[in-house]
Amino acid sequence: MFATLNRNLLKSVMLADGVFSLATAAALFAFSGPIGILVGPHATPAVVHGFAAFFFLWGAFHLAVGRPARPSPAAVRLAIAGDALWVLGSIAVLLAAREGLTLAGMGLVTVAAVAVADILLLKQIGLGRQQRAVLT
Repeated sequence: MFATLNRNLLKSVMLADGVFSLATAAALFAFSGPIGILVGPHATPAVVHGFAAFFFLWGAFHLAVGRPARPSPAAVRLAIAGDALWVLGSIAVLLAAREGLTLAGMGLVTVAAVAVADILLLKQIGLGRQQRAVLT
């Protein structure tokens, strides 16, 4: 299993990000009320549903990009840019809107930002490997 992941890290990461994003969308749609209460008063059901819709589209994008044996470098760069914006947005929320977050909400935003940053790095490593493989 790890040999397959290592052989095509980029494809694996893109597909895993897609599946996780779709699962997150489903959870946010299904549990918008309790999640909103957990996160804080600014996380209204409409806001949570907006994030769910974003995750649905983000997940579908990742699954589409991850299907070919060699994911499109341009599409992967777009995914990396999106991940970077997510991390920066999370930092902005933690700095500017922390009064509207519960302690659990701050923890969720922080954990999500760290996870997205890790995935971003894996995408960069995978893209570098894919580009070097094309050259050899």
